[in-house]
Amino acid sequence: MIKSYKSHSFINGLRFSCVKAMKENRGKFFISLILMLIAISVGIFIAIKYNNSKSLSSLQEISLDDFKSGFIGSSSAFFSRTLSITINILILFGVSFVPFLFPLAEILLIYRSYLFGLNFALIFILYGLGGSLTAIIVILPCQLITLFILLMFYLIINKINCNCKRYGGTDCNRFIFLLVVFLILLVFNLIETLLLYLLNGQVILVI
Repeated sequence: MIKSYKSHSFINGLRFSCVKAMKENRGKFFISLILMLIAISVGIFIAIKYNNSKSLSSLQEISLDDFKSGFIGSSSAFFSRTLSITINILILFGVSFVPFLFPLAEILLIYRSYLFGLNFALIFILYGLGGSLTAIIVILPCQLITLFILLMFYLIINKINCNCKRYGGTDCNRFIFLLVVFLILLVFNLIETLLLYLLNGQVILVI
């Protein structure tokens, strides 16, 4: 009974923190969203301008050579993307303790957005209709959701940390929140991997 009460108390406290974080960080949220969209657009522009440059193809989680070979839908690619997500979320978690480090979180989100835009556009340019359909159906929604979750995670965990300093209490269960968000991102990563395995560019082109 006590355990149930504590769990209920934590969920209520976390829900309160999330709602409050959104209300108090609307400015940061919209500024970050605009900058991330600009970064995606810049990545797309550079991909179009230097579309023959194979040196652009081995970046972050969406390696174009791996995409072509089907490796991107393998277990090795899943663990590689998991490592990248883990590093990203730990960096955001670390800088969230100091409000003045917000620009560092912003740089990480902008850089990740830029790489997404770059790789997404290069898939269209280099791998034709099959790759384009795969990019739209699988990579686009999964990566945009991941970016959105990372942004929301930073804003909320930053607010939770501020509440911990001021009030203490259930909001200080930030490590549980970190674990929950990590598991959510892990699920999306698994879904993306399975879909890339089942719906690779060649399969979609045949269909």
